[in-house]
Amino acid sequence: MRTVDKQSISAIARQLRIHRDTVRRALASEAGPPANEARGRLPACKLGQFSRYIADRLKEYPHLTASKILLEIRKQGYRGGYTILKEYIRELRPETAPTAFLRLETQPGEFGQVDWANIGSVTIGNARRQLSCFVMILSYSRMMYLEFTLSQRTEDFMAAHVNAFRYFGGVPQSINYDNLKTVVLSRVGSDIRFNPRFMDFAGYYLFKPVPCGVRKANEKGKVESGIKYVRTAFLAGRVISSHAQVQAEAERWMAEECNVRVHGTTHERPMDRFEADRARLTPLPANDYDCAIAASAKASSQGLVHFDSNRYTVPSGYAGRTLTVKAWPRRVVIYSGARLLASHVRCYEKYQVIEDPRHYAGLLAQRRKAQMSLQVGAFLALGPDSKEYLRGLGASELNLQGQLSKIMALSAQYGKCEVNAAISRALKHQAYGAHFIQNIVLQQRAARNMPAVQQVVLTKKPQWTKLAVEETDMALYDELFEGNTYE
Repeated sequence: MRTVDKQSISAIARQLRIHRDTVRRALASEAGPPANEARGRLPACKLGQFSRYIADRLKEYPHLTASKILLEIRKQGYRGGYTILKEYIRELRPETAPTAFLRLETQPGEFGQVDWANIGSVTIGNARRQLSCFVMILSYSRMMYLEFTLSQRTEDFMAAHVNAFRYFGGVPQSINYDNLKTVVLSRVGSDIRFNPRFMDFAGYYLFKPVPCGVRKANEKGKVESGIKYVRTAFLAGRVISSHAQVQAEAERWMAEECNVRVHGTTHERPMDRFEADRARLTPLPANDYDCAIAASAKASSQGLVHFDSNRYTVPSGYAGRTLTVKAWPRRVVIYSGARLLASHVRCYEKYQVIEDPRHYAGLLAQRRKAQMSLQVGAFLALGPDSKEYLRGLGASELNLQGQLSKIMALSAQYGKCEVNAAISRALKHQAYGAHFIQNIVLQQRAARNMPAVQQVVLTKKPQWTKLAVEETDMALYDELFEGNTYE
């Protein structure tokens, strides 16, 4: 390695901000670098106060384009030209040797290209989820569809295709892919074993999957360039707070910038060239392909089905049964055989319980039935006339459970004997209701000059004791039982 004053050529190049070849030529000629090759000739002072901002932005986002930075600094008051900015940014960025390849052009509607890009992660509740972007480009027009997903699983991959086909209004004849496992299970040379689920999907939409050759990403160079464009023109410098936020912004960007700009290769707007693509796309089928994944799961004793780190409710009557879970990117549906039991919005947090209150209706009914059974048993134990009085209560228009609760509260307050006597008197007169029993008890006590009794609250059965007793005109019962005495 050649050195000058104990400094390598690379070190000199970095220090002078010039290319290593320029240093070598200068040393060879002993005349110094040519004036037109000196890097850093563009004085930062021409950009004034913006030079520090530009340097900081490139340090944080090395791939920011000059056009994007131009938009940013113009908002800050920059009134200079684009060329000087572009040259200045070129001076700040390291050079990379370009890779040569043959550019292939296709006919309208003939080809599309698809790829994923890993964006990072996003916080959803208590979980961090992978954030990816799916890009499909029509090869002729360069029309782009962009979608952000929370995984790269099969259901996300196929659902993004469906959304892209809807966006374009049709399907290209063939689509280029990398050798993704969702498309290609294995490959030995030209012997390709396709994923049968994806081939079924491709057959439904009548397109041909075309995997790229191994280590030949240039075969889908249009989508590779598209992803680079997404990173530099859309993602660079953007703060992503949520999946919903970035997707909404992506949809606006496609409509307002991406597909209406003049493309650097075609020198036309993708939206304009898309008219030729649209006429040659394969029409969409009447119904979308079912992109859901399916799995078996056993409901817990609480009627909960575990899926993707969360639990989803099903009707209580299906607790303990083995059920079928179908999941789409935004929905989770649970079946028992062909019977639909539950449909939930898919949760991307972790360790959550996603509930449908209707699923507890059966359980609540069982609890009410059990509670009612206990009340009836306690009521029948009051005395021999309780059974007949219960029939009368049941035949009335009153709420049976509420009436029994009030009568049992009177039993707790005044004792079983007094309430039983009141039930017998009320039965003779066919006076059905807790308010009749209460007033008969009060009249019996008044006839014996017995003091009032404070209400007792029984903490073990609060639903029996927390009662609001209505004030009633006692004269009605004086008329009903006139001439009778209570002993």
